[in-house]
Amino acid sequence: MLETLKEYNQHRGNSGYAPIKIGIGINTGSLMLGTVGGKNRMDSTVISDAVNLASRLEGLTKEYSVPLLISHHTFWNLSDANKYCIRLIDRVQVKGKSEWITVNEVFDADPPEVREGKLATLTIFMEAWVLYNQNKFAEASKVFQECLRRNPGDQVVQVYLDRCQRSLRIAKLKANLDL
Repeated sequence: MLETLKEYNQHRGNSGYAPIKIGIGINTGSLMLGTVGGKNRMDSTVISDAVNLASRLEGLTKEYSVPLLISHHTFWNLSDANKYCIRLIDRVQVKGKSEWITVNEVFDADPPEVREGKLATLTIFMEAWVLYNQNKFAEASKVFQECLRRNPGDQVVQVYLDRCQRSLRIAKLKANLDL
């Protein structure tokens, strides 16, 4: 879908129209498929926790400015995850769920320079992510800045850098209030 959208957006650009952006959330699990409605209007739908989680992941694509996110359920069910450019980007508790979900970005469809930059900074991104999750925001910020220096197009790094800076400001405010 993302590759086809790229081609379509080239056509839109050539015609003077703005590109279209989409966000895709994929989760793996059981669901119920059925037809609902009445005599004059019928519609098919799917319902389940798995579908709800996929919808929540789709919503998170906006927060991270990425086109494709998958859950750990989907990641574990891939026959060969090495075929794809994937990185873990967060653990979240989505609305309506008590369990934490691991969120992975699939970035195969990114522009080549951004994709290569993400692959080249994968190790230091994970180092920064671990520091962030240990509440070591100053250290994480430095490593995220290095990621961003190497790959300025990495929107996820910018999200984390902003989060680190916000957390450091809050900590400083709290420290000033304690004086």
